[in-house]
Amino acid sequence: MSQLQTFQVSSGRSSRKELIDDFHLISSNQVAVSILDRIPTLVLILNQKREIVFSNKAFQALLESESIESILGMKPGDVLGCSMSQAGPDGCGTAKGCRTCGALKSVKIALEGDTGSEECTIKAGPTSMMHLKVTSEMIQLGDKDFILYSMQDISQEKKKALLERIFYHDILNSAHNINSMAELISDNEAIGNREEYLGLLTKSTNELIDEINTQRILSNGNNANYISNPVSINSFHFYKDLKSEFESLADGGLIISLDKRSENFNFSADKVLLKRVVANMMKNAIEAEQYRGKITIGMMSLNEKGAMLWVHNQLYMSEEVQSQIFNRSFSTKGTDRGLGTYSMKILTERFMKGKISFTSSVNNGTTFIIEIPSRD
Repeated sequence: MSQLQTFQVSSGRSSRKELIDDFHLISSNQVAVSILDRIPTLVLILNQKREIVFSNKAFQALLESESIESILGMKPGDVLGCSMSQAGPDGCGTAKGCRTCGALKSVKIALEGDTGSEECTIKAGPTSMMHLKVTSEMIQLGDKDFILYSMQDISQEKKKALLERIFYHDILNSAHNINSMAELISDNEAIGNREEYLGLLTKSTNELIDEINTQRILSNGNNANYISNPVSINSFHFYKDLKSEFESLADGGLIISLDKRSENFNFSADKVLLKRVVANMMKNAIEAEQYRGKITIGMMSLNEKGAMLWVHNQLYMSEEVQSQIFNRSFSTKGTDRGLGTYSMKILTERFMKGKISFTSSVNNGTTFIIEIPSRD
């Protein structure tokens, strides 16, 4: 049985009469309705085909609606605008990407007789995402079984935890670099290169200060307060800095090369954020290659529109992994581990106003691509 089938629950659609009958059955239970309407949590009651037959006032307020009429019979992902629901043959729950959906898994657990509590990410557009904790359990009203489906928005706490994790990861790398350079300077055998090492040490400490100042703004959760600091960047110099920094991590087992299509040009961007994004692309590629193999970096001018940068490694990502790329909590390293590609998406699209995408195939490996607009 495929994983998609494993996560399937009852599908199909009920008749309009069946939906209205269910709504009237639930509405007639004034005690239950009163309790659900008074709690601030988003609550739906679903039939066993996951169709909405009741919503509490908190959910209706989210939709800015006073009546359930417009959503009666729809499924949760359809109502919330999940992009996956538009890709499936029968809406929410039927696309390939739905096989890893936490909300769908929580319903399946409930139908099996337990309480299902799972996290899921609702992608409502290129930059619009909502991270929810969904809890499902079976309830009986009258002589029928329904699914009590509650949703808690945990977007802000996830964002805060993610940005802190990115920051601690990046600042630790910078601290290690500073420590290594300080050790080199103190080495008597390196006295001839001391001036060079002092220059690198000053550069690293300045970058560390920039990262701390940037994180202070990002961590408040409001990108409107972030003031971009664009500087002129030379594409080849940027590549050489990355190559020098990351090849030292692999003790000679890793080859980092420049894509032959790359161009030598200058462009304007927020260098601190750009380096954080591309460095994370590099780290993910290097970890995928297990610190061996070949990583390719490419850079191309988009003229007045800005610049395109990409990082390629030779390994292919499975369809399951691809379906979760850019999800807020996804990591191939396990629960709540790793930087996650979502961090790259946030920094690229929300703070640098750029675009990020990827391609992955058995024959061509995996490439992550960012397009950065020119910033004055």
